[in-house]
Amino acid sequence: MLAWPRTTVLLVLASSWVRAQLTIENPKKLDIPEPQAQALFLNINRVMESEFHSPGTLENKLRVRLVLGQPQERFTIDDSLGNGTIYLERWNEGKFAVSTMRLAVQHLLGPDRQKKMLEEIVRRTRDTAPVSTAQLHNDSAPAPLPPEILPPPETCVAGIANAALRGGNCSPVRPVPVR
Repeated sequence: MLAWPRTTVLLVLASSWVRAQLTIENPKKLDIPEPQAQALFLNINRVMESEFHSPGTLENKLRVRLVLGQPQERFTIDDSLGNGTIYLERWNEGKFAVSTMRLAVQHLLGPDRQKKMLEEIVRRTRDTAPVSTAQLHNDSAPAPLPPEILPPPETCVAGIANAALRGGNCSPVRPVPVR
């Protein structure tokens, strides 16, 4: 008998906790289907987690403030974690969804992940950038990447097993003498 009321209390508490992720400020008392906005916010988070193969990354972590009645529509990123504020003149499901998705991307690509991606971008650019004829005739080798920008070295087996990794750290195999 006690299980039913206890379950109801837990669902109400969980519902208010999830709702706290999206705060709606509506000083002009404009028409907004708040339950629909909350459901849309939750579904955007779930889809983004699925697309980025990061289950639970946004759940109860991404904080978005929706401010209605603002003539200049925009969104701002309020901190390094990607939490932000969406300013809309009136409720617009599409604009809210697009802005929330962009904030979710910022959240999913936190500072550590952004740094790692930046290092990979710089490394790839240096590996593939065009070289002028003058540079080819120059005897000096291109400047190496600074150690802090290089990702940790991968093993040969990891490089073979994961096609996304750059050239593996494989030492050459000694040829077997032919008899």
